[in-house]
Amino acid sequence: NGMMGGAQVLRLSEEEMAAVDRLTEMGFDRAEAAQAYLACDKNEALAANLLMDGGFNMFDEADGGDMGGDDEGDDDMYD
Repeated sequence: NGMMGGAQVLRLSEEEMAAVDRLTEMGFDRAEAAQAYLACDKNEALAANLLMDGGFNMFDEADGGDMGGDDEGDDDMYD
């Protein structure tokens, strides 16, 4: 189907879409911009900072580090 893995349909208001558009215009991928915007509780400036700091890639490599949000994985760090 040509979709990348994990793609989801997001329903955003006109104002939210405009914020994602502005992030996209800064050179970020639209899907990553939308993901960052929503992850930052729709705070556009915070989302821009997250994307500029490398986006979610730093969390992918850490495999659920400090901000992974997976309570089940916390025990593994201290075994």
